[in-house]
This record gives sequence, structure tokens and C-alpha cells, in this order.
Amino acid sequence: MEPISLDDFFNYLPKLNDEEYYLLYLISRDKEAKEELGTSVDKVLFRIIEVNPKRATEIMKAIRERSEVFTVKGYPVKKEWVKIMFVLNPVNFVKTSRKTASRYVDMCGEKADVMKIYHSEMPKNIDFRIFMIDIDSKEKGLLTQLSGIKSRLVITTKRGFHIHVWKDDVEDPRSLFKLQGVEVKTRDSIEYVPFIDQGGFVPQAFRIQDASEVIELTQNDPGNK
Repeated sequence: MEPISLDDFFNYLPKLNDEEYYLLYLISRDKEAKEELGTSVDKVLFRIIEVNPKRATEIMKAIRERSEVFTVKGYPVKKEWVKIMFVLNPVNFVKTSRKTASRYVDMCGEKADVMKIYHSEMPKNIDFRIFMIDIDSKEKGLLTQLSGIKSRLVITTKRGFHIHVWKDDVEDPRSLFKLQGVEVKTRDSIEYVPFIDQGGFVPQAFRIQDASEVIELTQNDPGNK
């Protein structure tokens, strides 16, 4: 297991071809706020499509400083609710544009918001490179089943881990979906930008070679002693 920096993380991400970009979100999402207000505050506040995710992240951080300009269900958005996340796999804008045009034509005669259609199609039309194993637990017994799964990166979350398994490294993808107590995400993977505040916690990222290496990250957790 090898600690990395934010720049290392951006360099690790899949290299883009001429038809691809990264899609970053400013997202209002907070469990405590939901309990306090009695309603979900989940909402995409802002989007950026960029070939340079580092630059996009800096823009998002600046916008987040003025989070109160956004509202969710009539409530001004608090900075601590706001996360900076991105679609893990590159978005293909040619596929997105074609699908948007097709849907718009199909809706001919109806009142349609073409940008709303385009935004909804972006995360669906990706060039798939990475599986994400989403684990909402630090229980050692659950993590031992990951042994033997070739992986390249892990990002810590509040309750567990996001483990990146590249498609090119997997001989039989079906084996991933046999794992118990985890969620394997494919085209719908949304990831935190690590090493920045994400509403009260700062995700860390580490290079790994085997998914079971995440057990090392639980050894100082009182809940696992």
C-alpha cells in the first residue's frame, strides 16, 4: 500500500481520448441535515465538464465557498452539506450528443428541455474502464473475501472504502458480483475527489495491488479491535 498525493490521483485517472471528458458534480448530500430538517437535501447543484479534472476541482472549491447561493427545497445550502464528486469513468461526448439528439427527436411536438436531456445522458454514456467496489463497512471478516482481487487504488469513505478494479485487470468480471455484503458499481460509479474536505471528512487515497490490502487501514480503528 502506497500513499499518494492529489496530483498523483489525477495522473492515475484514465487518459482521455479525443471524444472524452470528465464530469464533475457539486452535490448537496448530508445525512445529518436530512435528520435535522426532516427532508433529503440531495441535489446536484452544479456541473463541470472538463478534460482537466484538477482545474475543474479548483473551480468547484471556489464555488462551494458561496454555497448559500444555492437552495434545496427552500433551504439555503450549507457548505458542510456540499461534496465535490465526479463520474469515475470518462464521459463520451459523441455518444452523449447522439443519444440526446435521438431523444429530442423522439419528443418532437412536446415541450422538451434539451439541456436537461443532455445532462441526464452524460453519466449514462461513458467509456467503461473501472469497476468500483463500494464497501460500507470496516469489518475484517467482510474484507478478507477481497483477497486475490487485483486492484489499483482505494479511497477511504466515512464508513468504508471505494476500491478501484480496472476492467483490463479482471479475467472474469462475474467473480466481482459474487462478493458478499458489497456493491459493485460499473457505469454508475460516482467518486469523491480525495484529499479535500467533503463535508466533515477528508477522503484519502492509496495505491494498492490487492483489494484485501484495505485491511491495513482498519488496524487503528477502535471498532475493529
